[in-house]
Amino acid sequence: MNLRQLIPPECVILGLASVKHEDAIGEMIGHLAKIGRISPEDCERFGEAVIDREIQVGTGLGSGVAIPHARVEGLEEILAVFARSEIGVDFESPDNAPSHTIVLLLAPEEQTAQHLLTLAELAKVFSQCECREKLKAASITSEISAIFSSGVF
Repeated sequence: MNLRQLIPPECVILGLASVKHEDAIGEMIGHLAKIGRISPEDCERFGEAVIDREIQVGTGLGSGVAIPHARVEGLEEILAVFARSEIGVDFESPDNAPSHTIVLLLAPEEQTAQHLLTLAELAKVFSQCECREKLKAASITSEISAIFSSGVF
């Protein structure tokens, strides 16, 4: 999975406004509609799918990172949005810390294997302290995409 293709600069939010995980999910999905990656009519349905997944188990990884995700019917390709939150959002991380670095991932219903591979690749990226620090320090959206494309994880 080419993470730069998955998270190009237009799929980056440097200042997430929401502080509740439901609102953060809605804001990130709304961003996908705003940039034309999904239809505005699909926002509610996709948001519900991610929130339903969150109810099963929190998607916070710890170390300030969360990857809310869901497989959804009617989607043609895997989509993602990267967001940074200064305040942090509670995604029920094992360390009970708020998440400041969030990647929302949507996958087509039938792409279970690719969905799991993408989650694993993102988890690998975020397991690297150096990578988390670079993502935290980046000041423009293209820097975020460049970090994901560097492949040094």
